[in-house]
Amino acid sequence: MRQILSLTLVLLLVTQLGPAAFGADDVTRQISGLPTGANIEVRLKNRQTLRGTKGEVSGSGFTLMKPGAGDRQLAFDEVVSVKRLNQKSHTTRNVLIIAGAAVVAIAVALTIYIKRCPLGCGTY
Repeated sequence: MRQILSLTLVLLLVTQLGPAAFGADDVTRQISGLPTGANIEVRLKNRQTLRGTKGEVSGSGFTLMKPGAGDRQLAFDEVVSVKRLNQKSHTTRNVLIIAGAAVVAIAVALTIYIKRCPLGCGTY
């Protein structure tokens, strides 16, 4: 009975520690797979979140480039997760701005046309 209990506890410990042990290799593979210059968000083990551009990758870490704050060397051991950030598309916003400007232009043109009274202004 003691052996079964010991074996069960060992299996529980291995299943809990397994993902943490293999997590660093996964982060290393993710970062290495991203192209240089990609916008990324990095979460560190100290719960800090950093955003920037991926720079050069070395055997032990990589460079996170931030335009205003400068470059920062990060070790793969410090990183919990990496997420690639997509550039926002402004197509919808631009179409709505153009449509709004067109509605305003049509309203102004109609107002000017009606004010000039081309239909006789009430003369019968």
